[in-house]
Amino acid sequence: MAFDLLQRRNEKFVLWIPGAAQTHAPLLVLGTFAAGSPAVFNPVCTVSLCNSDLLDLWELDPNSITPPLQNNTIYYYYFEITDTSSSNLGTFLVTDPLAYTVDYRVTNSRDEAVQPAAVIRFRDGKLWPCDIDGNEPPPVLIPTQDAIPDNNKVVIYELPTSWARYKTVGGVQVEAGTFTDVLALFDSTTVGDRFSDIPSIAHEAILADLGTNVLELLPAADAKPLDQWGYATAHYFTPDYDLGSSSDLTKLVEFIHGMNISFFTDVVMAFGHDPYGYIAFDQFHLDPNAEASNPDSYQCHSEGMRNGWGGRLWRYIQNTNGYDPQSGKTVNIHPAWSFHQGHLHRWMSDFGVGGLRLDCVNNIGNYDFLRTYKEAAWSLYRSRYPSASDAKFLVIGEELSVPLDLITGGTLNALWNEPFQGRLRAVILGQNVGDNFEWTVRKMANCTLDSDYPFTDGAQVVNYITSHDTEGTGFGGYQKERLYNFLDDNGVIDVERRAKLAFACFLTAVGIPMIFAGEEFCDQMDLPMSSKQSDPVNYERKAEDWRTRVFNFVASLVNLRKNCPALGGNDTQFIHTDKSRGGKIMAWQRGGQDQAPVVIVANFSDEDTPGDQYFVENWPQRNRNDWREVTQNRNVPSEWVGNEPLMHWEAKVYTYWREI
Repeated sequence: MAFDLLQRRNEKFVLWIPGAAQTHAPLLVLGTFAAGSPAVFNPVCTVSLCNSDLLDLWELDPNSITPPLQNNTIYYYYFEITDTSSSNLGTFLVTDPLAYTVDYRVTNSRDEAVQPAAVIRFRDGKLWPCDIDGNEPPPVLIPTQDAIPDNNKVVIYELPTSWARYKTVGGVQVEAGTFTDVLALFDSTTVGDRFSDIPSIAHEAILADLGTNVLELLPAADAKPLDQWGYATAHYFTPDYDLGSSSDLTKLVEFIHGMNISFFTDVVMAFGHDPYGYIAFDQFHLDPNAEASNPDSYQCHSEGMRNGWGGRLWRYIQNTNGYDPQSGKTVNIHPAWSFHQGHLHRWMSDFGVGGLRLDCVNNIGNYDFLRTYKEAAWSLYRSRYPSASDAKFLVIGEELSVPLDLITGGTLNALWNEPFQGRLRAVILGQNVGDNFEWTVRKMANCTLDSDYPFTDGAQVVNYITSHDTEGTGFGGYQKERLYNFLDDNGVIDVERRAKLAFACFLTAVGIPMIFAGEEFCDQMDLPMSSKQSDPVNYERKAEDWRTRVFNFVASLVNLRKNCPALGGNDTQFIHTDKSRGGKIMAWQRGGQDQAPVVIVANFSDEDTPGDQYFVENWPQRNRNDWREVTQNRNVPSEWVGNEPLMHWEAKVYTYWREI
């Protein structure tokens, strides 16, 4: 699918400034780069851009520059603009908002007002996107449709690249991993980059062993901060400078595609730290305090104002007659809508994005935009295949208030299921949330039973035990931290047993399971619980014996969740509640009438079942001799089917389904 503005930038330097009357023509400041300490930007020329025949579009043919540009040369450039927006009147040296590569070495600064240079190669009379080393990565090869998991068989791995290792002398060393470090989690022959000295990264393939079939990176677009997780997006069209190049990301995505693993990315569109804050603020951004009467200043599902969290809120209720970046025609557009659809086109076309997670959708504040963005994403997905399946692509919204009308109204495909986390964490402590204990378990196991949030299908729901929102009391705290810390804070001594119970419930529940990186081996927080932006993933811990046992337990259930048909639908029957033990021993069955069932038997109490046997009533097809217990990978003798004892805080998962 064509996107006019992105095609034009192959032929010319292009700057789109919608609806802003320019008193001075923008200037192209072009130079070359010399590495060193300090690095040097060598100016080549400063040339005025020309107003094209299309309103709002400024262009410059690189072949018109005098003296002529050198063929096959990498150039660094800025735009110098005079911003007429009410908030920022003045002249600024800014990064190209459409830059595919930026380089911070030119300024050696991450200050909000200091812009990195954009990077481009001039070759054969055209402009070619390239990495800072000059490599020109081709678009990611798109996998066959058969290689993409169906939405109801997806298991997401949510990965920040903020990782930790212990220093030799005390303390914790925290650093951002790279795309190559992520690749090392899948490929045992890749030793990693910054974490090549950690055996579990250099010599293992943790995520290949775990078996999740979606990698969801926290925002992979460029953000300036070094010690955060990418939610301060500054350059929407370029992979994060600190994580690696476009070539590195392409290599990672193509490798996991070869493993039938999809690539999802996180996108932040409530606020930005982008160059348009200096180029055309009033067209793209707003200050809600200065526009209290503007509906665009307020969140959806709330009377509260939108929050920029240190960035500039995107302005979505803004009509401008001018150049349409997608069609190339002069029409009435919403500038911010077009900008975000532009980088959507870039990421899906060049990096093979197979699904999206949209951050804080209430704070975006505009359902019409969200619906249009989702539809654009689906159009790009469908353009890949002659007959695209509707069951193999998702646009997911994150909003902890769970605004279900985003699903029922067709605005998004799925939502984070925040109530699941609260219910699961309660039941593994033997507690209930709102309802009695039995109904807390029922609604945890099957989200379609939740009358407050009546989802109709598991593919509409993303469940999680833990997410990257692990911060302290300001965001809920205490119940939000990593599972290990949650259990420790609640006085649980046997973390291994309780963690396995949590994962047995989680990976067999109706809905799409999302594992936050490190939870599969019960990682714990290395830094004080104050911010999701700083707590890293410590893969060194996976080598500890008990954590390895948890990891293997989780991996066995991930494999079942991906492949067993009974876990792909919504059918759930509760077959046993032991009233004699306060309802704290329950069993439920997953799967439809014609499917091999999965039966979960869970003991949410401090007491083992008495004797050598524990009879579970209503067990399906009890007389079969091919039942097995999944987490221990053992066959169950026919006389023990539905009759095995349970230890305290233990869950067992049974089925007679076998992989073909």
